[in-house]
Amino acid sequence: VLNNFTAFSCINSTMQRPIQTYTDNFGQTMEFSIPAPHSKICINISGGADSAILLYMLIRYCRQYVSKAEIHIITSANPIKGWKNAKWGATVVDKILQIFKNTTLIKSHYTFYSDDQRRSELDETEKMIKERTGITFTIHGTTQNPPLEVSKTFGLEQFKGRDPGHGRTNMSTGYHVHARYMPFMNVDKRMVAHLFKQFNMLEDLLPFTRSCEWHNSNTFDAPDPGDSHCGECWWCKEREWAFGRL
Repeated sequence: VLNNFTAFSCINSTMQRPIQTYTDNFGQTMEFSIPAPHSKICINISGGADSAILLYMLIRYCRQYVSKAEIHIITSANPIKGWKNAKWGATVVDKILQIFKNTTLIKSHYTFYSDDQRRSELDETEKMIKERTGITFTIHGTTQNPPLEVSKTFGLEQFKGRDPGHGRTNMSTGYHVHARYMPFMNVDKRMVAHLFKQFNMLEDLLPFTRSCEWHNSNTFDAPDPGDSHCGECWWCKEREWAFGRL
């Protein structure tokens, strides 16, 4: 047991690779694994905390269990975050490369720009990456929203499809790649905070992430935070609720 966490691995006979299970002190449990035979993997990196710790976990897992892994990264830059995804996505990748000093698993980082945040554009980008690299597995850091009694205090949150009880699976097939994996889909950001604690990344990685969407909010009067967090938008409030800090 580490930091109020229980983490263990087991072998699933159909996946043929370990399943790592994490349980936080709020009773949330998640599993993480890259099922065989996938080795060419694409991960979406936004520059936020969720995808940052997911990239850390992915490299850590592949170094142990997927010896021939190739990791390709996509970042979508758009005005919702003031185009800052590009900068913070690159910052996260650079920091991860410093943490894993000898890793050669990351093969590419592709950033595309759009005038909005559209799932269809991400789908098309993944398709393009597949055609170029042969990826068969994509990973996203989408989390479940906090409990409704908590999230309603943050103000309007447009992604109601992530509210508790959403019923969405964390593994989807039928895309242009074999599978889309969202290991955080059924846990909220408190699990992400505990994973940072579990892996001792609260100081080495979290400060190099940014969750703020000040540019996408018209519900409060706050100055432009620049590269900091405004502390007033829904995403800042969710981060502070989970981590106890911005």
